[in-house]
Amino acid sequence: MTLDTLVQRTGRLLAIPRVVGEVLKLLSDPDSRQSAIAALLAHDPALVAIVLRLANSPAFAPARTVDSVERAIMLLGRDHLRRLVIAGAVTQASERLPMQNLLPLEVFWRHSAYCAVIARLLAELEAPDLAGTVFLGGLMHDLGQLILFSQAPEAAHLAFLRSLSEPDSISPQSAERAELGFDHAQLGGALAAHWGLPDVLCACLRFHHSPLDAPETFRLPVVLVHLANTGAHLAELDSRDWRDAPPVDPAVWAAVRMRPEALLESVEKAQHQVLAVEALRNPQLAG
Repeated sequence: MTLDTLVQRTGRLLAIPRVVGEVLKLLSDPDSRQSAIAALLAHDPALVAIVLRLANSPAFAPARTVDSVERAIMLLGRDHLRRLVIAGAVTQASERLPMQNLLPLEVFWRHSAYCAVIARLLAELEAPDLAGTVFLGGLMHDLGQLILFSQAPEAAHLAFLRSLSEPDSISPQSAERAELGFDHAQLGGALAAHWGLPDVLCACLRFHHSPLDAPETFRLPVVLVHLANTGAHLAELDSRDWRDAPPVDPAVWAAVRMRPEALLESVEKAQHQVLAVEALRNPQLAG
């Protein structure tokens, strides 16, 4: 199995509905009318429900109640709504993956939700205009891992076991490359590109384990998602011990102005917000 064949196969399995592409085109057209966007999006009521849940999530920091797509455009702006639509479409698509026990959706989305919230909190400290972008990058960053465990479970499991048996000499990504010829970050980035998602999101998925390799244009958002991934591991374990999470290269800290303590503070805040993001998939959690 090659990266390209897996992307093509997964791209068909998780095809984003045509209405999403049409909505994204309208959102990019400054001459399109809000009513036309809302009417088109209404063809997918489930997607509208997810978009509105996310728009009203405390984790997305809305200023006022968003009760319709038109109001979302008016209050949040088209760029924010574009990210909400992408997040909703990817959330829907993940539900179509075959059931598997190696990486249950509940575990995957808990980690993804933590990463998204922490990335947004870090962006508010470092570059507020990137908050929405890195939230979505964090929410999607491990999509390639979910696909590997679903579509290539034996190889993914072997790579996982190998990285556990040699934790000091081989990283999980290196183990994946040894078994498959590519890793989950490369797969996620390639799938995002296949879907035609924005280049910055492709970079967040592709380079979230190697942020200093990201193109200079996208390095800061990738670094924020990278740091948020480390924070998400700490949050899941309710730990503040750096040894419990993937290590952060000192050069990465040098690329941003924040102190490592700021990441720990964001982990603390995120633990009070993560259920709101998880409720995207399961509205019952909102209660």
